[in-house]
Amino acid sequence: MIQSTTLSERDASADEDVSLRAFDSLLEPGRNCWRLERAERLSVLVDGEAYFDVVRQAMIQARRRIAIAGWDLHSQVRLIRDGTDDGHPVRLGELLCHLLDRNPDLEVCVLLWDYAPIYALERESLLLGDHPWGEHPRMRFVKDASHPPLASQHQKLVAIDGRIAFCGGFDLSQWRWDTNAHPPADARRVDPDGEPYQPFHDLQMLVDGPAATAIMDLFQDRWRWATGEVLEAVAPSPEEPDPWPRDVAPMLTDTRVGIARTLPAYEDRPESREVERLYLDMIDRARDFIYIENQYLTSRSLVRALCRSLQRRKGPQLVVILPQRTGAWIEQHTMDVLRARMLERMRRADRHDRLAVYYPDVQGLDDGCLMVHAKLMIADDAVLRIGSSNLSNRSMGLDSECDLCVVAEDPEEVGVIRALRQRLLGIFLSVEPERLDRAERQARERGEGLLQAIERLREQPSAPDAEPPIRLSKLDGEVDPEWNRQLPDERILDPDRPIDGDLVTQVVVGGEAQARHARWRLVFGTLLVTLFVALAAAWRWTGLGDWLTPESLASLVQGLSHAYWGPPVAVAAFVLAAVLAVPVTLLILASVLVFGSVTGAVVALAGATLSAYVSYGIGSYLGRPAVERMSGGGLGRLSRRLARYGVLTVVTVRIVPVAPFVVINLFAGASHLRLRDFMIGTAIGMTPAILAMAIFAEGLMSLIGKADLRAVALVFVGVLAIAGLTWYGRRMLADDR
Repeated sequence: MIQSTTLSERDASADEDVSLRAFDSLLEPGRNCWRLERAERLSVLVDGEAYFDVVRQAMIQARRRIAIAGWDLHSQVRLIRDGTDDGHPVRLGELLCHLLDRNPDLEVCVLLWDYAPIYALERESLLLGDHPWGEHPRMRFVKDASHPPLASQHQKLVAIDGRIAFCGGFDLSQWRWDTNAHPPADARRVDPDGEPYQPFHDLQMLVDGPAATAIMDLFQDRWRWATGEVLEAVAPSPEEPDPWPRDVAPMLTDTRVGIARTLPAYEDRPESREVERLYLDMIDRARDFIYIENQYLTSRSLVRALCRSLQRRKGPQLVVILPQRTGAWIEQHTMDVLRARMLERMRRADRHDRLAVYYPDVQGLDDGCLMVHAKLMIADDAVLRIGSSNLSNRSMGLDSECDLCVVAEDPEEVGVIRALRQRLLGIFLSVEPERLDRAERQARERGEGLLQAIERLREQPSAPDAEPPIRLSKLDGEVDPEWNRQLPDERILDPDRPIDGDLVTQVVVGGEAQARHARWRLVFGTLLVTLFVALAAAWRWTGLGDWLTPESLASLVQGLSHAYWGPPVAVAAFVLAAVLAVPVTLLILASVLVFGSVTGAVVALAGATLSAYVSYGIGSYLGRPAVERMSGGGLGRLSRRLARYGVLTVVTVRIVPVAPFVVINLFAGASHLRLRDFMIGTAIGMTPAILAMAIFAEGLMSLIGKADLRAVALVFVGVLAIAGLTWYGRRMLADDR
């Protein structure tokens, strides 16, 4: 036994040497990283309890500048929750104002992504409430919209005085704090409103020295792009106190850190895809195993690389930890479906049984799942990478991202990275890291690998008579077949570059040859959209809008409400006006003002549905001949691809319109979306909003005319109906609890 152990240790040492050579010179500035800088100290913070406490300590030590860049922020998030009272506030916004009041030389610069409206219901309002952003003269708060349409600013950075910096998957926001234990219920795991949320796992890397200075430089670039203002550089001063948090022991010292970015092409800024290139290089060089923790798995380029690795006769094992479901309703019905497609490809490529995909299963958690939000990749215990990038197409080329990567320089550093990985796996397997280390050594003695060690621990829990609090379960990736059928091409839902006409043509038409013949159709479509957008703008911002007010429309057709032929005529007028791009909201309101809540709602619903049908027919008439001519007999194949769009898609664009009403109708007809799906989706999607608006408008008009109890009740019911729709939207958009 002693001899066997000795041979195993020698084999492990030889493997470490091979891995170190395989990843030698991995990091190449200008290719797969932006800069390669030394960190005098480096540590990794696991889960929100550790990160929020440590970042608070660092902020308290700040002397000149606190720089924060986030996808989401919440001023009322509590950074510590153990009852500690050190004389400083525990809520983020209050803490920053307190530090500014205490130190007249300190400034706070905050860059928050100017997020898409779809996230508005789950974000802290910047218009209402008592949040402190911007209230202090030295707190500079900027909403960062310096990115292409549909992109996001996804980097998650905190830099202190240019001397220390944090980078990883954590936003300083609600729904992020949790402990390593991830219990099904924790009285401290509540949002600022006191509502509990599901367990949450994430990682953040802390560095100092030149690596931290580089992250501050990156923040200053972002600030200049967003504001046009050049922030004065903060030069580290050795005379000032060391801002490194006192409770954090360095994991590595005097190590090189590669900083990789994703930046989409925008205005005069070139594209940077260092994040993607570094992922591909890590996958290509790995020889023993690749360990991944991530929120998503939808990137085409990375999945292709992983499939090539799995198809090789000799290659690394692949262990992937994902959430059972992504947190938001929309994500579950989009990104999870795309993930299922990618997992199917990877399993087909896994000819040698080297793939294992798991999710952490928290026992006793009846609602929701443990959200794996970390963005981690470890290759052969020789490369450690933590950042903001998901394994999605967006993170490769559309969203801004920042990852930090460390390549071990000797066997001792390999051991440090291995200890971190074993700690993380130990959390998910409910075992001590030492037991996992023994299982891996035993697997190596048998000629096996990490995957087999994990499987044995899954089969043999620490306490056979007790269910482990967390266990790793196999992720099957099954999704609703109807959702999978209706979901469009991932290049539209999860694009890897700014969306343009060429991309839309490639997705819809399906090939370069067809795309060449479709160029004239894109020009025509662009002109058509421009025409209707111009008409909509004219009604909103010119004299037409002043003339076509609800009251003026009502006075013109007041007689209709007293005639039996009034509603049919009103429906016909509604259809004509909607096809001519009169805003449909204005027409609904006018219908209710003329006919009252019940008849007006019926007229509005009938008019909206019929106008959608007419516009669909126009789009179909204009689009079908062109598609017939350019398809060269491939119309059936093209129609089958477009048939994936269905009822759910139409309901979604009616609830959250992405374009003017008539524009959506025209494109639906031209794209061969099934008429049945289109009409059902339109009726379902338009009905709740029409009813809520009808009740509210009726009550409001009654209240103006006579402030009786009935009028007040109608207004109240209308408000409740609108609030109910808002609540339902929040349930769709917010994290699944």
